[in-house]
Amino acid sequence: MRYMARARKYLEVIIMQCIQTSTNSNDLTSFGPELTFLLQYLNPKTYQTKHMIDPYHVIDIPDKILSSFGQSILKTTLCQFNLRPSFILCVQEIIKLEERSTKDVTRIKAMKLWLTTMTRLTLFPIEHAEATSDALDTATAAHFLWTNTLAVPYITCLISTMMVDRLRPWALNTMPLLLKQMDFISIDLSGNGTLFLLANLIELLKSDQVVELTTSLIVYIEPYFSDKQTPSYPHYHPIFKWSKATWGNTIPSITFDKVMKQIEFIWSRSFMDQVFADIITFEQTSSTAKKLFKSSGGDIALFSIQVESIFSLYIQLTNLFKAHRKVIFYRIAFTSKLMPQLWKLMNQFGPKGNMIIYLEAAKQKDINKEPLVQVLKVFCESCSIVFLTLDDVDIFTHQKPFSPNDLIQISSFLNNFYFSLIKQQTDIPTEIPPAADSFKSARRLLLQIYDLDLHHPFCPPNHWLLISMSKGMKSFFSSLFSESANSKSSTSSASLFLSSLRQGDPVPLRILQLMPHTVSFDMRLKIFRDWIALDKSIIITQNNGKIVTVRRGQVLEDGFYALSGLSPSAWKGTIRVSFVNELGVGEIGIDQGGPFKDFITMLIAEAFEPNFGLFSSTKLNSFYPSAISSVHGRNYIQIFEFIGKVIGKALYEGILLDVKFAGFLLARLLGRNVFLEELKELDAEVWKNLTFIKHYEGDVEELGLTFEADENVFGKIESHELKYKGSNTAVTNSNKIEYVYLMADYKLNQRAKEQTKAFIHGFRTVISESWIKLFSPPELQRVLSGEDTDFDISDLRKHTKYQDGYFDLHYVIRLLWQIVGEFSSAEKRAFLKFTTGCPKPPLGGFQYLQPPFTIRMVSTDTTETTKSINSFFSSSINRSGRLPSSSTW
Repeated sequence: MRYMARARKYLEVIIMQCIQTSTNSNDLTSFGPELTFLLQYLNPKTYQTKHMIDPYHVIDIPDKILSSFGQSILKTTLCQFNLRPSFILCVQEIIKLEERSTKDVTRIKAMKLWLTTMTRLTLFPIEHAEATSDALDTATAAHFLWTNTLAVPYITCLISTMMVDRLRPWALNTMPLLLKQMDFISIDLSGNGTLFLLANLIELLKSDQVVELTTSLIVYIEPYFSDKQTPSYPHYHPIFKWSKATWGNTIPSITFDKVMKQIEFIWSRSFMDQVFADIITFEQTSSTAKKLFKSSGGDIALFSIQVESIFSLYIQLTNLFKAHRKVIFYRIAFTSKLMPQLWKLMNQFGPKGNMIIYLEAAKQKDINKEPLVQVLKVFCESCSIVFLTLDDVDIFTHQKPFSPNDLIQISSFLNNFYFSLIKQQTDIPTEIPPAADSFKSARRLLLQIYDLDLHHPFCPPNHWLLISMSKGMKSFFSSLFSESANSKSSTSSASLFLSSLRQGDPVPLRILQLMPHTVSFDMRLKIFRDWIALDKSIIITQNNGKIVTVRRGQVLEDGFYALSGLSPSAWKGTIRVSFVNELGVGEIGIDQGGPFKDFITMLIAEAFEPNFGLFSSTKLNSFYPSAISSVHGRNYIQIFEFIGKVIGKALYEGILLDVKFAGFLLARLLGRNVFLEELKELDAEVWKNLTFIKHYEGDVEELGLTFEADENVFGKIESHELKYKGSNTAVTNSNKIEYVYLMADYKLNQRAKEQTKAFIHGFRTVISESWIKLFSPPELQRVLSGEDTDFDISDLRKHTKYQDGYFDLHYVIRLLWQIVGEFSSAEKRAFLKFTTGCPKPPLGGFQYLQPPFTIRMVSTDTTETTKSINSFFSSSINRSGRLPSSSTW
C-alpha cells in the first residue's frame, strides 16, 4: 500500500501538469500525447486488474478499492480545475474562424477535436460517481459537469455528434438534481453561466421537458440583467443591454448570437406545434362535459394547469428577451388553429366556465392571484397580432379564425373584463390600475374588434355603449355610481357621468381615455370641447398672442418660418395674421378671426396639393405623408411637424378643414396599429395581391417571391428588404402570413415613418393625445372636417351675427336667406365653402362654428360712414350697402 500511495502521488502530479499544459496555451491543437494520457489515467476503468501475467508480482487489491482509487484521482485532479475559461476561449476561436469567408478547416477540426476530448474528460466524474461515495459523490460530479462544460456557450453544437449522444443522458438524468441545487449553483454561474447552461440543455433535450427546465432556470437569469443602465447594472451586455454578472459580459456578441440560436428553439415552429398539440385538438362536447386528456390523467383542471405552465413560460421569455418579444407572440399567433381553440378552452376553465374566473379575478386587487391569468394575456397579445392580417373575407366569408358570433362574445367579455380593471382604486387617482396596465393587449384587441364593427357592422345595436345621452346605463356599469346616485333617482346616466367627471372621479376619466367607445359620441364631443375651453381659459392668462405677416402667394413658406419655433403654449394662444399682397402692400382688415382662418385654409390647401409633394392622395382622395417628400430639402421633417401643429391649432380653435385624411393616418394619430385591411385604402392593388397570397391554396413558392419590396422612386426601382436577408428568403406556404404582415407593415408604417412621426408629434404639441383618444378614426375625421351632410339653413341663420347695420329682418338679409334656401345640395356646399372655408357644417350645429358666421355691411356711399349706417335702420330699402365679397373680416 505504501508503494500504491507513492504511485498515486506521482500520478496526480503528472495528471495536473498535463491538464495545465493542455488548457493554458493559446494553441489548443498540439496536445495529442497529453490528452491521450489524460483519457487513459482519468478513466477509473483503467484502475482494475484484467490480465495477470505473473500473479506472484501483482498486488492483490480488490476492484472496489481500485475503483475508489480512480474516483479519488478524478476528485483531487480534474475536479479541482476550472476548465470553463479555456473552453470558452476555444469556442470563441472556433466561431470566429467559421465566420471567416476563407476557413482554416484543419485548425477548426483540430480545435473541435480538443473540445470534444476535453468534454469527454469532464464526463468521467459523473459516469463513475456514486450517490454516497466518499471518493466522488454524484452531487460533486454533477456540479463539475454543469459549471465546467454545460455552462460554456454553444459547446453542444461544436463537439462531435457521438459526444453529444454520450452527454445527453447524463444531462437528462441529473436535471432533477440540478433544479434542486440551482440556488447554490446560480451564484457560481452568475447570470451568463445560467444562460449558457439553459441554452445547452435545450440543445440536448429538445423535448417537452424544456418547458419545466426553462421555467425553473429563467428565474435565476432575470435578476442579473436589465435594459437600463444603473449603478447596479454597470456592464454592457450584447443581449440584455446591461448586466451585473461577474463574468461573461465581454464574450463577443457573435458568440451570444449563437447562444440565442439555441434558445430560439423554444419558440420555433416545430416545438410550438408539439407543446400546443393538445390545445389544438381540444373539443367542446357540451356545456358540462369536457374532453379528457391523456396527458393530464383525464382531468380538465390538471390540463388547465399544464396549459398555464406553457403560456407562463412564454410570458417570462418575452419579459426577458425583449428584442424577441414580437417574434415569440407572432409565432404563437400564427400557430394553426390555436387562437380559436384557446378561446374554446378558456371558456371551460373554472367550475362555471364562460370566462367567469377571469371576470371574477378582474374585480380582485391582485389579478395575478388567478393562476390561469397568463393564458388570457397570451391570448390577447396573440389575437391582436392575428387581427393585423385579417380581412373581411376571413371573418365574414370563411369565418376563420373567428366567426362574427365569436367576436361578439369575445368583445362582450373584454368590455366587461377591462371595465372591471380600470375601475379598481389606486393610491394616486390619476394612475392607471396596475392590472389594467398589464392588460393593454386586452384593450388593444377590444378596439380592433370595435374598429372592424365600424367599417363592417355585425354587432347588435348598443353592443358597445355603456352610457349615452339617450340611453340608461347597463347594469354592471351603473354600479360605478351606486354611491353617488340613489337607485330611485330619475337623474340620467349622462348627467351622473358628467357630474362624476367634473368632481374629479378618476373612473369616468379612465373610461374616456381607455374605453371611449362605451360612451356615446355626442357626449364625448361635448367633453372634448369642454376640455379645450378649460385649457383656453388657462392659456389666455399666460399668453399675449403672436402677430405674423405672410404673403398670400407664399403662405406655407412664410407661415413655417414665422411660427415653427413657437412654444406649445404660444400655439394655443392668439395668433393674428396680416396679409401682404403680390405688390408687397399690407391688406386692410379687421382681424376678428377671419384672416387667421383664411391663413389656415390657404396653408392647408397648399400643403395638401398632391403636386406639391408633401402629401400623397389615395384614389378616394384621402391624404397621407408622401414617402418621397425629401425632395423639399433637409427641413422636410420639420415641415411635417409644422403642418401637424397647424392642423392641431385648427382643431383647437374649432376651424373646420376641407381635407379628408387617410384612415390609417388618423389611426396612427390615435396611437392605434394599422395593417392589412387599412392597406386597401392606400393601395387596393397591393392589398388584392396580398390577400390572394394569403388565401392561395397552391405552392406559394412557385410565385417566385422574396421578402423584399420594390419601389419606383423617380423612375428608378429601389428594393427594400422586409427582414434580415429578406432578398434571399423565399416566400413559402409556411411563412406567407409573415410576408403579408411585413409587406403591409412596410407599406403602411415604414415607408414614410419619419414624416408620419413628425406630423403626429406636431399635432400632439397642440392637441393632447389623451384628448383625441376619445374618438375613433372616422369620428376624428368628422371632428376635423365637420358633418358630411347638407346644413340646416335655419340653424345657420339662428347663429349668424350681423354688424354695421345689418340685422335678421333686413331686406337684403331676408333676400339672402331666401336665395340660399333655394340652393341645391352642391350649391349649399359651395356657399359654405366660400363663406367658411369648408363645405361641411360643424358637428352639433353652427353654434360651434369658429369664428362665428358674421355678415357685415360694406358701404358703397360716398357720404360719411355714420350717415350710411343711420340709413340702414330706416324703413326704406338701403341701396347704399352690399354684402362683403370675402370671408376674411
